[in-house]
Amino acid sequence: MGILLFPVGLGILLLSVAYVWLNFHRQVNRLRILMYHKVDPERMDMLTVSVPQLRQQLRYLQSAGYHFVSLQAVLADFTGTGPALPPRSVLLTFDDGYRNNLTYALPVLQSFASPAVVFVPTAYIGKTNVWDGGTDPLMSVDELRHLSRHGVELAYHSHRHLNYKGLSADQIGEDLLANLAAARQLDLPLLPAFAYPYGGRPKDLATYRGMEAAMKEGGIRLAFRIGNRINSLPLRKPLEINRIDVRGTDSFALFKRKVRWGRLL
Repeated sequence: MGILLFPVGLGILLLSVAYVWLNFHRQVNRLRILMYHKVDPERMDMLTVSVPQLRQQLRYLQSAGYHFVSLQAVLADFTGTGPALPPRSVLLTFDDGYRNNLTYALPVLQSFASPAVVFVPTAYIGKTNVWDGGTDPLMSVDELRHLSRHGVELAYHSHRHLNYKGLSADQIGEDLLANLAAARQLDLPLLPAFAYPYGGRPKDLATYRGMEAAMKEGGIRLAFRIGNRINSLPLRKPLEINRIDVRGTDSFALFKRKVRWGRLL
């Protein structure tokens, strides 16, 4: 009986070692992108993290050996125009351009020397989040420029915060062109990357191809969905990059699990 058990035990041990090694390899050669929206001194909800939460999360990422990277670094890695991303890279993203990103998020980011990117729906600059029926102030042009001068990059989030999932190729092209034109007219330094509002993309292949063509024509190199998965490097589907949804209602333990594993199924 002992002779039979030895190879079984050895096999289990070898499989365990192989699993740990493969998982470590997967973890260090992948890109995590975290998706935030609003930041508040105390309030926490689905779209809002508190300042203490954000500080705790960034402190964890730093102490756990993750490396904060900029969108520019991700673009350079993808296009081969810059160095490869470091192991365990993390990109912090904020959707919609809420003024609280400037007031509350920026000081926390600066305290950790962390870059980040804000995705801007250009039709609502200086207004409020009317697409949600909300009254949260959005940054003005001057505030966005101030953010850009202090280490936070800017990129595209459609013009009118539309869900591209339900639009035709022509409608997507029209909105995307308006997004690009508004950035030029306002002289905002938006990088050639796009975050889909609501994470929505066309399901119909022909419509999706039309969207791809519009993005290529507009110079968009990368586009971000939600998906809650961790991205393998090098990026192979540049218009389908996954982000991990960070919610103020998440416990700290859940945040750590999301960062480590992403969505497993």
